[in-house]
Amino acid sequence: MRIEKCTINHLPQLTMLFNEYRIHFDQESDLAISYNFLKDRLENNQATIFAAINEDSRELMGFTLLYPMFSSLKAKSTWTLNDMFISERYRKFGVATRLLEEVREFGAKTDAEWIMLKTGMENTRAQALYEKFGFRKDEGHFYYYL
Repeated sequence: MRIEKCTINHLPQLTMLFNEYRIHFDQESDLAISYNFLKDRLENNQATIFAAINEDSRELMGFTLLYPMFSSLKAKSTWTLNDMFISERYRKFGVATRLLEEVREFGAKTDAEWIMLKTGMENTRAQALYEKFGFRKDEGHFYYYL
């Protein structure tokens, strides 16, 4: 398995995997929406996407999608790991771990103050992986949405 930072050249395969991700989270299958969303993020440098690639088949196994953010108080950049998805057929092969390793290295390389993520309260498997990796649950803040 190899981890690559995605470019516009990854878009055809990434679109298929991203659509699979959206379906997994109860969204309607829509390749055009998936393609256009990813294309806009990549062309406008609005996200950094890493993909795990099967070296034999060149198939995408999974991806992470990070958005840049900033901490005003720390006067530094931060990253939000907004999406991570591993294709069903590649689960339990260490793909998520390899992607998280790449994310951690990327955060260090970009001198980010932190990398933040959120996951569903029911997703205990992901929570265990994130905590094993060193992510800590924020017990000191409430988050509000409007």
